[in-house]
Amino acid sequence: MIDVSRCDSVLDRLRYLEGVYSSKTDQKNNISNEVEKLEEERGILQKTEKVLKHLVDKLAKKDLSKMDKLVTYGLNTVFPGRDIKFETELVERGNKIKVNLKTLYNGSNVVDPDNQSSVSVVESFLLRILCIAKLKKAPLLLMDETFAAVGSEYIENISKLISELSKKLGIDILLVTHNPAFQAYSEKSFRLVSDEKEVKIESTK
Repeated sequence: MIDVSRCDSVLDRLRYLEGVYSSKTDQKNNISNEVEKLEEERGILQKTEKVLKHLVDKLAKKDLSKMDKLVTYGLNTVFPGRDIKFETELVERGNKIKVNLKTLYNGSNVVDPDNQSSVSVVESFLLRILCIAKLKKAPLLLMDETFAAVGSEYIENISKLISELSKKLGIDILLVTHNPAFQAYSEKSFRLVSDEKEVKIESTK
């Protein structure tokens, strides 16, 4: 004898399981579709990343090339006849990009010990003024005894270079110095005069 109520119960259970299976299958298909979409988006993002990286690298190299030329020009203006060349190199390390700076003397990395400190000081000045010009935030460069380590024979060349860059880049340069040789090439100059009561600023040019 067959228990009909039990058969109905089994059938109901089968229908329930079929419903669960159908629901899980739909979920699986939906997830698969989402995964495919995400894979497509990832592929698009990877291609976009490559394009952007190429553009960034191209722009960075263009900016660095301009910087190389200007710093090289500045160094050879101050130190004529020494064939000094400034070069930058982009080095990729993981997700970071490092910029290596090189100064070549007559095509070599060998540093001229007699002019090493003078060249480093002028290089530093040129790089700072370039950064200010690039950022376009503060058209004023303040320098306190920046060229104290530079030989006196180069002061005239430095003064002319400062004046030239100030006009070309539209940046005012305020130089504090004890060397009166700079005064001859400045547009304006001042001196501090002090007594027991106060310190005064006097225009000398």
